[in-house]
Amino acid sequence: MFLANFVDVVGAKLFLWPLPGATEVISFSQVVAIAPAIAFALILGRHIRVEFILDRFPKRVRAVISSISSFLSLVLFVLVGWQSYLYGISLQKAGEIGSTSHLPFYPFAFVIAFCCIPVSLAFLVEVLKSLNEVFSDGSR
Repeated sequence: MFLANFVDVVGAKLFLWPLPGATEVISFSQVVAIAPAIAFALILGRHIRVEFILDRFPKRVRAVISSISSFLSLVLFVLVGWQSYLYGISLQKAGEIGSTSHLPFYPFAFVIAFCCIPVSLAFLVEVLKSLNEVFSDGSR
């Protein structure tokens, strides 16, 4: 991304010749960089959570709220993955390509759909852990 942006800016400012398709290449690169990073950060536990209010509740209430939150996140990422897959299929059938880079769009939609799988599984594990805390008797 940096190299494409650098060549585009230097080419446009110094030589009056911008890099053709630089905007598309940068956009596609962002999809390839961000979608797997979401899954990676979630699995490693490095995503951002604001829990300063949640920490004031009793353990069981925290577990209920956490299970609801994780379940809604699970539903969101299942829907995003499913719709990205369907969108990728429609882009593939339509033969959509970038206007200047001539790169096909559909692989990038499939990257998003594929990266939603581990995110969904991680949220499923969080839901199950939270439900286990909700229904545990506290004797362990």
